Amino acid sequence: MPNSPLVAGLTDIGRTRKRNEDSISLRPEIGVAVVADGMGGHPGGDVASQIAADAVATLLEEALAGSDASADFVSTFRDTMTHAVRAAHNAIRTQGVDEPELDGMGTTLTAMIIDPRSDQYVLGHVGDSRAYLFRGGSLTQITRDDTWVQDRIDKGDIPEAAARSHPFGHLLTQCLGLEDPPVPQILEGTVEIGDTYLLCTDGLVGMLEDEEMERMLSEHLGNGEAASPDLGPSVIQELLAAANEAGGHDNITAALIRIQPDA
Repeated sequence: MPNSPLVAGLTDIGRTRKRNEDSISLRPEIGVAVVADGMGGHPGGDVASQIAADAVATLLEEALAGSDASADFVSTFRDTMTHAVRAAHNAIRTQGVDEPELDGMGTTLTAMIIDPRSDQYVLGHVGDSRAYLFRGGSLTQITRDDTWVQDRIDKGDIPEAAARSHPFGHLLTQCLGLEDPPVPQILEGTVEIGDTYLLCTDGLVGMLEDEEMERMLSEHLGNGEAASPDLGPSVIQELLAAANEAGGHDNITAALIRIQPDA
């Protein structure tokens, strides 16, 4: 069934940081959302995240405007997303050369584009920001964290329950902007009416358990079977407020994409 995605998002500095190194770029009219988290402790994390978010959103928008409606969406935009992530990485590197004081800046990135004609999506991901699917009242993480801890979990060296409190929990294995170019995770899937996709930085998931986010989404959005005609910012504001109430130790960014039936 043709769909009409609703897109909304917010970013917040949190309670302890002096600047917001998260960035968000939304193109609601074409079902695109991008979140990025500049690397703390590196120069220009806020610059890197803004370059990445804007570059990827713009390239996706341009590709969609020039795409052939008869072409296979997933095949086309898997390549487009990979190109966009690499282009954003190169733009960050170039900026670091032009402004040496920014050398070493980097960022995570999670980006999504939804095709209302085919009910398909393509998602690009680097780092430890995340994408989740809220469907039928359940919240499921669909990206894999690019972290040292996740690598050890996958190998069975560390139990998953220990990840949140592990001292190396935020040690990234790849990001945009550093010397080694990233190899993005490119995911694809089919959306259903009533689905909601949550893209967020680790300032949200570091403060809230998945079960808490699931509860809050359920309170606002139900089980997804009766899709609300208006996503609105209220659920996003509540998520950010809850993360701040839990400590707000990092910048916090969240974007929601809600799948509505085409009017």
